[in-house]
Amino acid sequence: MRQVVGMPVRYVWLLLLALLWLQGCGQSATLATQSGQVAAEIRDHYEAGLDHLPLSLQRHYAQRLYRVTGDPAFLPYQQRHAEQLLKSLYRDVQGLASQPDYVSQREQMMSSRSPLRTERQRQRAALLAAYPGMRFATDLSFRLVQLEYYGLLEHLPVEDVAFVRSWLADAGFDAFLLSESAIRHYAAQAANQVWFLDQLGVMDLREAFMQRFQEVYPLGGDDALTQAEWHNKLYGMTHIVIAASRYYQHTLHESEFTWITDDFIRQLPSLLASATEDILAEVGISLALTGQLDHPAVAQIRQALIRAYDADARMIPSPTGSTDFARGEHRNVLAVMLLIWPDHLYPGPQLDPQLVRYYVYSEPMTATEIED
Repeated sequence: MRQVVGMPVRYVWLLLLALLWLQGCGQSATLATQSGQVAAEIRDHYEAGLDHLPLSLQRHYAQRLYRVTGDPAFLPYQQRHAEQLLKSLYRDVQGLASQPDYVSQREQMMSSRSPLRTERQRQRAALLAAYPGMRFATDLSFRLVQLEYYGLLEHLPVEDVAFVRSWLADAGFDAFLLSESAIRHYAAQAANQVWFLDQLGVMDLREAFMQRFQEVYPLGGDDALTQAEWHNKLYGMTHIVIAASRYYQHTLHESEFTWITDDFIRQLPSLLASATEDILAEVGISLALTGQLDHPAVAQIRQALIRAYDADARMIPSPTGSTDFARGEHRNVLAVMLLIWPDHLYPGPQLDPQLVRYYVYSEPMTATEIED
């Protein structure tokens, strides 16, 4: 029959397609509205208490929200961070140049203050203990790359920056970062360090690291992993993408890390069923960074984050139901980022070169801060 109530069949099909398209638009609009509402409530909660968080978490939150919003309200937190970085770098340059036991002293202090609450933290501590000097070296490279991100490294004394780069080049990073133990117990931080060292012009271990990573965690081998091992692998993969973007400062070409993003899409059902909200947010961000924000997987991850949101606590609780404000910062700021992901990112910020006046002696810092 070619007529349906006096209308040609082809027009009926066009009408149905139009209705389906409108339905899809409506669903997208609803998701966007829900995403914005949840993100706004989490932001209100965290930004009301931001000044009560440890300084490292204030920086962590402010840096990420700046890079997806460009809001200058987050600049003071990053300026304070830069002041700390400059003071600690000056101390380290002087110490490395004049004290033969400086690294061992710093390692002892840092080790005594490292948390050992979780099994993951205890595994990291054991790993770093097996590579003397690496706890200090990874912290130093992290702080140096932060100054580079802030546009301040180029304004420091050339001879001091060259000295630190030379010291890092001789610190033994290749043996550590390409070891199976580092990838199995320190995957996210190892990935960060590989890209930090390249961005600092110290050494390029990127291809060697990705090859080693896939040897340790072959694609298709997830069934043989424990949940903790699987989560470590996922964190390592997301941090390859995140670190390559200079921590949310620019997007990447869709084809750059297809072995990672294709694997995320392939195992999306398992991710939605078993991954933590921290991991889900990082997977979604990895897809967004590689130009795949409109992939249906991102919408499904956003929906999962919205479902996990606790309106009474005004945050996404931990997998065990904890609403601890400080421990939930990482999970919630990542969720906010994905829920409000912008059309373009805001690099830097490029801070005032006059801040290098803080490149002077100060008392030792009391805590390690490694990007996670």
